[in-house]
This record gives sequence, C-alpha cells and structure tokens, in this order.
Amino acid sequence: MVMSLRWSRLLASLLVFVFVSSGFVSSGLGVNPDGWAAIDVFVRYQIDMNKAKGLAGNPYFVDKLTNLVLQKLGKELDAEIAPYAKNLTPEQKEQLKYLLVSDYVSHLYQKSFYPKNAKVLVVKPIKVTSVKKGGKIYDYYYAPMGSSIPYPIHWWVQVRVDINRGTGTDSRGYQYNVDGHNDLFKIVVYYDSTSVKYELHFYDEDHPNPSLDAVYDTLRCILYSERDNRYGCEDIESIEVKDGSIIFPTTFSTYPECGYLFCHEVSQTYATPSPTHGYGIESYYPSVEVYVSNTWNHLMDTVDTNPDMVKVWYYCSWG
Repeated sequence: MVMSLRWSRLLASLLVFVFVSSGFVSSGLGVNPDGWAAIDVFVRYQIDMNKAKGLAGNPYFVDKLTNLVLQKLGKELDAEIAPYAKNLTPEQKEQLKYLLVSDYVSHLYQKSFYPKNAKVLVVKPIKVTSVKKGGKIYDYYYAPMGSSIPYPIHWWVQVRVDINRGTGTDSRGYQYNVDGHNDLFKIVVYYDSTSVKYELHFYDEDHPNPSLDAVYDTLRCILYSERDNRYGCEDIESIEVKDGSIIFPTTFSTYPECGYLFCHEVSQTYATPSPTHGYGIESYYPSVEVYVSNTWNHLMDTVDTNPDMVKVWYYCSWG
C-alpha cells in the first residue's frame, strides 16, 4: 500500500517533533554584539550547526529557532523596536517581535540553500488581459522566459486584494484591511540540469492590521535596506524543484501541529495574524499551480487555502 505524500509528511513530522529540540545549542555568540547584529550572528550560527547535524530540514525549524531567539535575545529586540512601537499594545509588540524574527530566520535559512554555480534567469511578468468568469475577474500576466529549464512552473496565483487592496474576512474568520501593492513583480530563477530554485519578489507584504503593518514595514525596510521600498519593503521568498518534487523551505503555508501521539495539518489562510513558516514537499507536474499568497506574508502551497477569494493568475512561458 502506497502512503500518500501528506500522510508521509505527518508521520515524519511526529518523529521530528520528538527529537527536534535536541538540535539547538545554547549559545552561538563568540562576541557580544548588540541588537540585530547579535540576532544575525546567533541565527546564522544555529542554521550552520543544524545543517551540519542534518536537522535543519524539518517543519519546525523556523518556529523553534524563532522562539529560541526571542528567549535568548528578547531584551535586545525590545530595544530595537521601542522607538517605533510606542503606539502598539503589549500584545501587538510581542506579535511584532515574532513576525520580524521569523521572517529574518526564514530569509537566512532560504539563502543558506542557494545553489552554487547555477545559471540565472530574471523575468518580470507583464499584464496582458483581464477575463470575467463566474462573476469574478481574473487578471492574466505573461512572463516570457527565453531558456529551457528543468521543472518549469507555468502558473503562479495570488489573492487579488494582495495587489489591489481590500477589506474583509477570510474563510477562517480572520479580518484583514490591506493596502495592496504587493505584486509579484520579478522572478529570479537559479537552475542547472537537474534542479530549479525560484526566487519570488513581491513589492511588499501587508499585515492584516494596518497599525501593526505600518511599524512592521518601517522595521523591515531598516533591516533589509537593500530591497525595493517603493510600496513598503520588498518581500523575497523561494521554492525549489528537484527529483520530481516541489520543496517549500520555510515558505509552506501548511504546517503540522502535534500532540502527544498524533499530528494534524494546519492550513493557514490569508489573514492569519502570525503565520507559522512551514517546511513542505509537494509533487511536481507540468500544469501545477502555486498559490503564492495563501497567507499575507506569502507562504504558499499547490493547494489554495482561500478558495473564496478572487485571484490574479501569472502565466510563465518557457523556451
């Protein structure tokens, strides 16, 4: 009997859940830097150590390391956000710290797996038409790619309010009020003969709460000063395709939640206030669709977790 991919993932998650805590070491600081410098040193050290032990590729890595950073360097982080978070509630400040650290851990983790000596291709989608179907309007974008690569992904799908702004309630009952301008404006492809890494560039990411989003944007623009800031602060996420599978390294919108004996999968929706960065693997096939905004901070899957929300479709041509 062949076990389904999702059930296999749940079983693996349960095994990882039992052992994962032993992977982190108590300290990675050989010096005593302050603020984000301390966080950067600590996170890079933990990623390197866990990769060396073969423990980095599990669905809990970002969440566990984020919580470890908050535990070890919470005072440094409080000092970093204090000048900007004066009007936030204590609960919002804690949420802000979690979001900033998990985003930074995810960013460094993804970068640590970038291929060396890969060919690089950069494309920018161009809007070509809008189609009305079933009472909904679908925008189609075309991205001509002049190179044949293994494992081409043709369809990228984004929630429309993430681009055009909007207010509402998602299917899980979470409310959102987003400013938009979070378009997928560039795709950078790193590839060789057997694998492809897709790096997706969005103009920004909007937290569903505008007050929290304003502070979040400001701090992300300081942290990622080299990124595009015309609409906030550019968000960069990545996935990899190899051996017939799509790998979501900390960019998976579904994550396993485990109890004492059993795990179940939690599929996060667009306005989830503090999304958990999951690690996941899905099967690749030529017509696969990747839903790049299952959550507001662009966690994704090949499954749409917001079927009731209008979408924008990006089509990428290959060859």
